[in-house]
Amino acid sequence: MYKKPVKHSFKVFSENLKTGNIDQVILMYGIEQYLVKWAVDTLVKKYVNPATLSMDYVILDEENASCSQVIEACETFSMFSERRVVWVRNFKPLTSDSAKGYSKEEIKELAEYTAGSNDKTILIFSSEEIKASAILPTALKKKAQCYHFDKIDKAELSSFAKKRFKTSGVEITARALQMLIEATGYFNKESDYRLFNFENDIQKVIAHSDGSKVTEQDIERTVSGDLDTFVFDMLDGISSNQKDKAFQILYNMLHSGSDPFSIIGAIVSQFELMLSVRQLREDGLDLSAMHKKLGSSEYRIKKLIPYANKYSVEKLKHTLSGIYEVDRNIKTGLLDGQLALEMFIASI
Repeated sequence: MYKKPVKHSFKVFSENLKTGNIDQVILMYGIEQYLVKWAVDTLVKKYVNPATLSMDYVILDEENASCSQVIEACETFSMFSERRVVWVRNFKPLTSDSAKGYSKEEIKELAEYTAGSNDKTILIFSSEEIKASAILPTALKKKAQCYHFDKIDKAELSSFAKKRFKTSGVEITARALQMLIEATGYFNKESDYRLFNFENDIQKVIAHSDGSKVTEQDIERTVSGDLDTFVFDMLDGISSNQKDKAFQILYNMLHSGSDPFSIIGAIVSQFELMLSVRQLREDGLDLSAMHKKLGSSEYRIKKLIPYANKYSVEKLKHTLSGIYEVDRNIKTGLLDGQLALEMFIASI
């Protein structure tokens, strides 16, 4: 039986905003906090008078958001804005009933208040994660408008990018756009790459272009996942027998603020994927089949294939064993982070 695709929450929110179907209490949660901010900004733009923005748009966060302060902020009336907006960010009672600084009685009182709050105020709760069984989320799920801002799909991500390139007056071909999306790793399993990162990368690509059109070279030179780029550059140095280049890249990363654990994590990720690619190639799988099996982007796999071809499965396993040991040595305090990484590069 055909099932109609579920609309992403940002589309549902847009439709509700257009029809004026905005409740006085809203819950926004999910990993795409970019969309949370976009939704809040959109509500502020629609309902709050710019002349009284400082009075009618209130942001409360975990440091200054007691239950009583939330209620007090909502009960303050505005004479100049259509509706007042109160945004409560990263509110601890959304994730626990025993959060430090909040009693269950206070949380219950706030939960009860949300069922009949001031209709001239839009109260927004937001958090990347919520505990659905906790007192406040349970109440909000029953009474409030709830929007789960998860990752968007490929068509939506393409549209997101096209709008920003068009606004900047810069052209990008369908091929280059596809390359950009693949390069970011937005859809990779376990990726923590978000729309905030994507927008930053789009701006970097635009800044690197000639101002009229984005080329594939612009994307290769600017789209990072900086640590992934570091590993590729390091592999270039090692595979071309230029370990001095690999060492220099390591020093540049450390001096730019990257910590040894992040660097090790990036190296492990690339070498684990490289090993999988090498094994799957020996099994006769092509690029598309590897992409489906591994869940990594075709762009990333394609970049790794030349490196994977230079090493045997045994060599890659040995290298991974070495970096696992580096990780242990740093965590146990046996070796300094920089020294351990230097020894690893020298041993490859």
